[in-house]
Amino acid sequence: MKTKLIVIAVTMIALIFAGCAKPPEAEIASANSAMETLRAAEAETYAPQALKMAMDTLNAANSAKTEADGKFALFRSYKNATALYVSAEALAKSAGEQAAAEKEKMRVMVMEMQAQAALQLAAADTALMKAPVGKGNKADIEMIRADLANIRGSLEAAQRDIDAQKYAMVRTKIQSIMDRTARIQEEIAKASAKKK
Repeated sequence: MKTKLIVIAVTMIALIFAGCAKPPEAEIASANSAMETLRAAEAETYAPQALKMAMDTLNAANSAKTEADGKFALFRSYKNATALYVSAEALAKSAGEQAAAEKEKMRVMVMEMQAQAALQLAAADTALMKAPVGKGNKADIEMIRADLANIRGSLEAAQRDIDAQKYAMVRTKIQSIMDRTARIQEEIAKASAKKK
């Protein structure tokens, strides 16, 4: 009888320890992998709010796991941490998709702006060639010619940024190129008026 009680007690203890919760290693790995993918997708630039939500959820999951780790083995439960890791992974994947969509929108916008800037620059070149050059405006025309050469260089640099897929950064550069070209077109008109 005593032997049966010992066997039953040992079996019960073994079952209790077998039932003790284990950390959700697979969920942790999946959530961390999804976060790494987010960094590669440039979510910080293209989907910052979605990235923040995913990071906050991952941080909450890590806190829940740490809290569970600190409990006595028999009372340890990773249910909350597991759910948070799964949620963080889902949010990270969603943020990655959002970042990809925003990046594509930005790419299309930048390509349109680049084409418009090139047309504007070509129009300024044409206007400069047609501008009458004389004693009263020769220095102005030379300055404008140098400015246009600088703008052409800036547009070539913008193309390198586009090739490197730095769309958010290059958008500002192209807008600046367009603004500078518009001012130069005004200067060409003024220089032409001086000659007349």
